[in-house]
Amino acid sequence: MWEKKIMEVRERLKESFIHLPEEKLNEKPAAGEWSIAQIILHLAGAEKRFIKLAWNAAEEEAEATGEDIDLSVFEDTSKKLKAPIEPTDEPKSTEYLVQALDESRQETLRFINKYSKEDIGKKAMNHHRFGNMPIWQVFELLGMHESRHIFQIDEVKNRIL
Repeated sequence: MWEKKIMEVRERLKESFIHLPEEKLNEKPAAGEWSIAQIILHLAGAEKRFIKLAWNAAEEEAEATGEDIDLSVFEDTSKKLKAPIEPTDEPKSTEYLVQALDESRQETLRFINKYSKEDIGKKAMNHHRFGNMPIWQVFELLGMHESRHIFQIDEVKNRIL
């Protein structure tokens, strides 16, 4: 289910910025806040990191279990979460941003095509914020993370347009 949902969320993400002028994509709403381009780079980078954790855990021979993680923290957009890695504030083109998202998604699709939920059902990965979690839950995490940032993009657009 989440495999399909992340594709739908990704399309909504692209639609949220694809038609904006590049100068607006790179405009910060205020000092110390992210531009839309930075949000996009953050999402592409996070997806790569999450899937790398999933690959590493899936390829380990030993079984490891993790409890389902409560990801509702992503639903409360009023609560700011600190990202472990800050995206560059160097201006980026729309083409560059779309390519970054497509590249990160290709790695996710490669993972989905190799492993079924049953294959990874008894495997866990370690996430920096949530600890041990079932590998399959990375798809739920990706969708909720991107949905949260689509809301952030909409807020930024309201402030800069």
